[in-house]
Amino acid sequence: MKVLVLDTTHGGEVLSKIYKDRGDDVTCVDVYKVTPKDVMDRVAAYGIVSTDTVPKGEYDLVVMPCHCPDSFLDGCTYEKRIFFSDAVKEFIDNKRFRIEITGVKGKTSTCFILANILEKAGKKVFLHTSRGQGPWVNGDLKIEDKKSIAPVSLLTLPKGPYDVMICEVSLGGSGKADIAAVTNLIEDYGIARNSRKASEAKKAIFTDNINIVPKDEMAFWRRYCKRTMIGYGGRIRVTGTPEFGSPIEIMLDYNGVQKVTLSPGYLSLQYIEAMDLAAEIAHAMDISKKSVIEGLATFKGVPGRGEIFMVGDVRHVIERNPGISPISVERTLSVLKQMNALDNAYMIVDPVSKKVCDKMKSEDIKKVAEKYGVEMTLTKGDGVRPSVPLGKTTIIEFIKEGFQ
Repeated sequence: MKVLVLDTTHGGEVLSKIYKDRGDDVTCVDVYKVTPKDVMDRVAAYGIVSTDTVPKGEYDLVVMPCHCPDSFLDGCTYEKRIFFSDAVKEFIDNKRFRIEITGVKGKTSTCFILANILEKAGKKVFLHTSRGQGPWVNGDLKIEDKKSIAPVSLLTLPKGPYDVMICEVSLGGSGKADIAAVTNLIEDYGIARNSRKASEAKKAIFTDNINIVPKDEMAFWRRYCKRTMIGYGGRIRVTGTPEFGSPIEIMLDYNGVQKVTLSPGYLSLQYIEAMDLAAEIAHAMDISKKSVIEGLATFKGVPGRGEIFMVGDVRHVIERNPGISPISVERTLSVLKQMNALDNAYMIVDPVSKKVCDKMKSEDIKKVAEKYGVEMTLTKGDGVRPSVPLGKTTIIEFIKEGFQ
């Protein structure tokens, strides 16, 4: 069979080798022209046609990520086209208990919280996220490698006697997880040059086993999933008035209601929805209440996500995230407003790379800052940190740590 595989940035190399091993005639294309030369040379050395432009001709099968526009296929014809998630579903053969988590916001946070809960339950946990991958040991991720969270990454999970594999996935999934979860669809943004919607890719995560989505999105996701679906939301309620740098009290509804005190060392108010989903997944796994309570109470936050500290009388907040956007900025500012921590606030937005500025929708981010009365500066993406005006009592830094 003549197979055309697009996009070496998000797993094309892995799939090309699988098809080649199957005996197919494979062409692999670096459509975004950003793949390192050594990777393309490695593909070519495997006996695969390696190029950065789609060769004209006829193909039996085209395999491409859902986020690739069809315009990349101009000049060629094909009998069948599938997305990377479809190929992953066909080839994945991992028997370990696997949880796949996708969504627009909160994926990494949910994975980290869930890992902490499951470790308290005595599980040996492997974590694969945008922060890195490795075993979860004593309340921390021991990063062994950093890989894309594109669906094809599910085919390259390391071996090991893990009880649970927790996998953050971007656009798609395998459709074969033991539990599949969607954090939210806050914005069904356009992909593939606005020819498709994000939901069209994310629906690939749904499994014949257990699927968990937000309660208020169940009607939407029912269009794509007719199998077992659980709605999450409402297990956790914040009590009292949250204060910056102080422990936050929550009520957990999990086989009875229990008060839990969250650590004051991070912006825990920002993690409530992620905690709610993690608790729902734990409930589907029949994890004890004791383990859930301990997992939430001892959680320390995701490094760089809602980090807080004081320098003298000045509050500092660090948000280091590949998903910095108007939505995520508004989320952080709304949480700080609930804590009465936006007085004399100053906000620095750093795209890290000049190439990322436009992708951040910086003008929309400025509008969010204006809405909350926060003074803002956008760096040039050259590594130079701007000086902060005197008299500011809250400094918030949003750092987009890489490409989406």
